Amino acid sequence: MKRMPIVSRAVCGFLAALCGVAGARPVALQRSPPFIRSQLTWFDRGGKKIGVVGNMADYGNLELSPDGHRIAVAVMNDPERVTHDLWLVDVATGQHTAFAAEAADENWAIWSRDGRSLVFNSGRNGGLDLYQAAPVATSTFPGEPLLVDRDAKWPVSWSADGRFILYVISSPLTGNDIFVLPLSGDKKPFPFLQTAAQENWAAFSPDGHWVAYSSDESGQAQVYVAAFPPSRAGRRWLVSKGGGSQARWRRDGKELYFMSSDREIMAASVTTSGSTVELRAAQPLFETHFPYPAFHAFDVAADGQRFLVATVVTPPGSPVIAH
Repeated sequence: MKRMPIVSRAVCGFLAALCGVAGARPVALQRSPPFIRSQLTWFDRGGKKIGVVGNMADYGNLELSPDGHRIAVAVMNDPERVTHDLWLVDVATGQHTAFAAEAADENWAIWSRDGRSLVFNSGRNGGLDLYQAAPVATSTFPGEPLLVDRDAKWPVSWSADGRFILYVISSPLTGNDIFVLPLSGDKKPFPFLQTAAQENWAAFSPDGHWVAYSSDESGQAQVYVAAFPPSRAGRRWLVSKGGGSQARWRRDGKELYFMSSDREIMAASVTTSGSTVELRAAQPLFETHFPYPAFHAFDVAADGQRFLVATVVTPPGSPVIAH
């Protein structure tokens, strides 16, 4: 994926095409900054559309809950400031509930394995910091601070045992790097991968022993798998061939999905044994039409048979129906 935006000016520059979500004002046709409106859409493995969830909006990053009943999703709240709210969407009913809806930018959230907690980022203190909260509606700023510093941060994966958070930082020296935040002990972050290349999209395997991630060290973003903890990560295995990002694991760890450079969802069979990984060549499943390469545009049902994709339904620059 492209380098993630940092807050303030960099956010506005990178995500200038985001638009606002409907509020409660009278309907009026108006021009707004460029935007992309999308629909949370279910597809089968062959790319057949099998359903939609909720209303159209300007969706960013999306994450299915472990039980598949809810979606944590970023939605644009202010097209002028280019900021987002985090919403919870009921998969069965499509009902949207505000989770983190404030003036600051909240654009990324991940679930704990038991579904009882979310870790998300927020710019409420002027940076882009990590917080943890129960996934319930609240009228106050949700969350207890986990990591507050000068770095812009995006939480990307939570280990199944609840001990570690993988997050991406945007460093002025090395660009995007993958760090680990322990949730016990001294809770001091340490790097999983920090090089001059752009490292993104880290995802713990279901057993927590492996991490899929992307790196552009070859000149093009590719998906790799390496062992966790990072002291064992000297060897890694290439998953993609012609470019890849947004890696996701099937819940049994036997398949990896990622987005190709042509916006196709790919699937690769995975077998792990001791300290080695066996990968079969990734196969294309279907082409997608998602809005933003900087956000997770898809997630996968537990059995790997259904894919939830933020799918573009109106082109950029169209008039917005504001409510």
